[in-house]
Amino acid sequence: MKTASHSVDQLAVPCTIMRGGTSKGVFFLESDLPADPQSRERVLLEAIGSPDPRQIDGLGGADTLTSKIVIVSKSSEPGIDLNYTFGQVGIDLPYVSYSANCGNLSAAVGTYAIQQGLIPALEPVTTVHIFNTNTRQVLVSRIPVSGGQPSVNGDCAIAGVPGTGAEIQLDFARTKGASTGSLLPSGYVVDEIYVPELGKSIIVSIVDVAKVTLFFHARDIGIRGTETPDEFTPEILNRFWAIRNAGAKHIGLSPESRLPHPVSVIAPANYMNYMTKTTVRADEVSFVARRVGGPPPRLHKAFAATGAVCTAVAANLPGTVVHQVARRFDDHVVRIGHPTGVFPVITRIGADGEITEAAYTRTARRIMDGTVYVAAQSRR
Repeated sequence: MKTASHSVDQLAVPCTIMRGGTSKGVFFLESDLPADPQSRERVLLEAIGSPDPRQIDGLGGADTLTSKIVIVSKSSEPGIDLNYTFGQVGIDLPYVSYSANCGNLSAAVGTYAIQQGLIPALEPVTTVHIFNTNTRQVLVSRIPVSGGQPSVNGDCAIAGVPGTGAEIQLDFARTKGASTGSLLPSGYVVDEIYVPELGKSIIVSIVDVAKVTLFFHARDIGIRGTETPDEFTPEILNRFWAIRNAGAKHIGLSPESRLPHPVSVIAPANYMNYMTKTTVRADEVSFVARRVGGPPPRLHKAFAATGAVCTAVAANLPGTVVHQVARRFDDHVVRIGHPTGVFPVITRIGADGEITEAAYTRTARRIMDGTVYVAAQSRR
């Protein structure tokens, strides 16, 4: 572990704060962190300020979208440029979960690597092949470059982020079975699972591309499916999580995996954009979705990018819950209606059922380079 400086009480660890898509995280070079997993986790928890509901003593933003870390290193494997590990850091609970990837912060990995000198900047677009250690899958990032550095300014706007930026393209076509090894972990496009907390069975679809996700009809748990984050009461969140627990058991995942993430869907409908308070029209979306992560269960105020890839593929698989409610567009774009707008994903599936494209665009930006000071010894 390399540190900029240290004292008896604190270690100084180099880091960068990056925004990627609708998420923000603290980025580290692998060489700057302890090699021992237990020591590394302690440093990461201290850096973010967890566990603490305000994360007042660290860099976290007390929200699942901002309580994240990324670890990057140069790859020695042929055809792979970078190794990238994503960690979701608990807020109230002391954990760093490596069970899945973050598609939003994935957009910032290549930008960070170019700025750190890990890979050369090639104009006008640098193509980066990134091995994600969480899913053991390869994703491809295409980053606009100008003047030897990743471009920041551009006209790409994404729902949930103010303003515009340079467009970064990410393709997850090679991430089928990322979490379980199979596109359909149960072997079926729909399953009927019994949810003890609800006292009834629910029809679900469980699909695994980029991140295994469980889909169900919003009406089956008594919600409209267009609720804003303010309307997601603890009781509603617990219904989502109960279905998640039943789905995990159904496909043989442990509760500790925090997967599959539950998503409710309804047919296209008008609803209010939580951020702008304007109307998202039914004709703008393929369907409306609400996604919950955790633990503890929390509504995603936008939509996870890896979850969006999986959701878009599910919309193209005949018979799934998502396919049942989805409107088809002629341009191969699935438009997911989420609490703060629309998430478009380009999806193409070949005649043989192979995913040939599962791509979306994001923007990313370096916010801060510096040093985070963490306690030399555990304080918790």
